[in-house]
Amino acid sequence: MLKKTNQLAATGGRRGFTLIELLVVISIIATLMSLILPAIQNAREAGRRTQCLNNIRNVTVACLNFASSSRKGHLPALGNYPAVPGGSGFVPPFYEGASWVVDILPFMDQQGTYDRWDRNFSWDSTATNANGATNMRLASDLYIEALACPNDDSAFAIPGGLSYVANAGFGTTTVGAVAGTTQDTGHSWFQANFDWDSNGTSNEPADNEITYRTGVFWPHFGNGSLGALCKNRCTSVGKVYDGSANTLMLSENINAGQTNWANPSLNSCGFMLPLNGGASGATDTDKASSSLLANTPTGVNQNTEPFINEKKAGPEGAPFPNSNHPGIVVVSMCDGSAKTISENVDGYVYTQLITPDGTRLRKVPGHPFVSENPLSGSDF
Repeated sequence: MLKKTNQLAATGGRRGFTLIELLVVISIIATLMSLILPAIQNAREAGRRTQCLNNIRNVTVACLNFASSSRKGHLPALGNYPAVPGGSGFVPPFYEGASWVVDILPFMDQQGTYDRWDRNFSWDSTATNANGATNMRLASDLYIEALACPNDDSAFAIPGGLSYVANAGFGTTTVGAVAGTTQDTGHSWFQANFDWDSNGTSNEPADNEITYRTGVFWPHFGNGSLGALCKNRCTSVGKVYDGSANTLMLSENINAGQTNWANPSLNSCGFMLPLNGGASGATDTDKASSSLLANTPTGVNQNTEPFINEKKAGPEGAPFPNSNHPGIVVVSMCDGSAKTISENVDGYVYTQLITPDGTRLRKVPGHPFVSENPLSGSDF
């Protein structure tokens, strides 16, 4: 009887997993995880990309509403530089007013902030105005969700954060200054120092007019002859001759927004395409060469890495399109649409997307090629 009981106990005991079975189960779980986790990451990235597209679209619509609100169709200035009383022409002093973001605040449900802003002070002023506020605190303490991409660690959920920058055309440098001043006034079409017709003299009226046609947003100076020169020089939405759906208005830049969204510096609120002759120290006569719109960036300052996502690693303040979305950058067009552009986009196409008036055959006052396209490579 005892022997029979021992036999039953031996045959009815619980059997455990073998080592091979355990390894098979672990490998199956690992395989499932390897399939599921990327799908989850892709779904999250798709959600962040969609949110970024919605944000930049909302900011673009605010810019267009600004233009249609008794502005004669002109978009806001890249940066405002009012004159200190007593200055005239190009003579200082100027002060740094504010970026284009301040102008569109009423169209982004921020009328209260706009009403408390004091244009008699610079964007970084700590002086208390009549409303009991300071410009620096207003911009640095306010987080506007529509201004930040969720993939931008330096702007998302951070007061004063800015991820979206304005199309500032071509230039020879990323930082410019009016003669005799120490203020950063960003680059401008009359300071670019281009010699488009290669006649040995740069910044002639015809050269400046062509440079002006390469960008959508330009700074405004409220001072004497300089103020008159720059009055209403931001592109009118009704005069984007290359087609509003074919011209960039805003781009994502994870290196934008130095200090806060009110900073009018190009490095903070704009993006541009630098050509040889700026930091490289080359002569200006090569600006009109056929390499300007070539398929490869031979006509571009190689040291500045200006193309999409080539400067995404920083430093903060590099004024070029940069994104943490894999392989793309989020942009908006002058017709109000938002889309993505591949970081491998052809250089010729990217250059043409920047210019609002670079491909249409139009006469340029005083230019020797009055019947030619001023920005096509075959014209020079």
